[in-house]
Amino acid sequence: MKYFTLLIQLVVFGLSAHGATSSFEKAHQEVRRVMADSMAKSDLPSIVAIGVNDKGQRIEYAYGGLSWGKGEPVKTSSIFRIHSMTKLVTSIAVMQLVEQKKLNLDQALDELLPSMSRIPILTPEGGFVKGEEIITLRHLLTHTAGFGYPNATYKLHSAFDAGRWDYEDFPRQFESGTRFLYGTNTDWVGKLVEQVSGMTLEVYFKKNIFEPLGIKNTHFNVPENAKKRIASMGNRGEDGRSKLREIDGDEVSPNRYPVKKITKFSGGDGLFSTPSDYTKILQCMLNYGVVDGRRILEKKTVETMVENQIGEISLDPTGWYHDAATCCNFSGLMDKDSKWGMAGMIDNTPKSYGRKSGTLVWGGYRNTYFYIDYQSGIAASIYSQQLPFNHSSTTSLFDKFSELLYKNLSHR
Repeated sequence: MKYFTLLIQLVVFGLSAHGATSSFEKAHQEVRRVMADSMAKSDLPSIVAIGVNDKGQRIEYAYGGLSWGKGEPVKTSSIFRIHSMTKLVTSIAVMQLVEQKKLNLDQALDELLPSMSRIPILTPEGGFVKGEEIITLRHLLTHTAGFGYPNATYKLHSAFDAGRWDYEDFPRQFESGTRFLYGTNTDWVGKLVEQVSGMTLEVYFKKNIFEPLGIKNTHFNVPENAKKRIASMGNRGEDGRSKLREIDGDEVSPNRYPVKKITKFSGGDGLFSTPSDYTKILQCMLNYGVVDGRRILEKKTVETMVENQIGEISLDPTGWYHDAATCCNFSGLMDKDSKWGMAGMIDNTPKSYGRKSGTLVWGGYRNTYFYIDYQSGIAASIYSQQLPFNHSSTTSLFDKFSELLYKNLSHR
């Protein structure tokens, strides 16, 4: 049996109590009706979506159960693997260090990350050359340093012997600053945060981001008493097109409930979070670094993070490699007009429901996504736990939910 819950919270400024109640009820009825119809046609067992605007108005929707649509209902307090949505948190962390003048966006990182700087570039012929250009923090944040995800965003040359490879990451694919390749770049940013701050990412995030924002349920290591709130996961087989089925684990997440404690933390992946927690991060970015009077970034820093930082370099994914069963087919998510800032992709293609050009967008491996539309003053996210990445079953629901958000929350 599928469950659904719906909560709409509208904090209305300058309206009478009657007007607020009327707006609440209209939004409640429409979201419930439209999303229930959409879920009736979906093969997803559960979903959670949240939208907020810069006035503090908020719409939440949850459907299904934690255990593949059954059992305890999913809620905004349920725990999901957010994978690459970790990258936004890491970007915030390192930009705090830039604000403190402990790092410079364009300094060479040879001394701070020597093991990274030594990694050679793999040529099309299968040979290796030493990079001539320095690698900077700006290159890492914009995924222009040459690091990718082998078997997900590029294929290693057939002559490459991983067994004899004695470096901390796979070979780079090009000179820094010349092309875009989504990959392990933010993992290196995480190492940089640890190196400069003297803290692990786990400690740094908690002290400088989570505690100031009132975030209590986002972890690399989920506490034992909270593991029961972790949502189950599924996939669509080796071709990515088979019937969606529940899985106990895979190479990326061996178990639904983590068994081993993580001691090496990834800046590009690895966080578990709740929709409610992550919305605080999105709201902080939407409000240019502050939530409820608690500021973690300066406004000018956030403005820089959400601007095009790659110039004329193309993100056009046409012809890019991806693994059909897992990741990363970017078709429909990015296009020839997309750019990259220092906190995610900048979508310059407006959506029919009202999302504007210049919106910050990204997501996570198991079909979790967010966007921050600064022109409209709206941020939203959606959470499912399935593969392959960028599957229409989740993205189409996000579009439908977003239609309702822009109808009920847009004030510009």
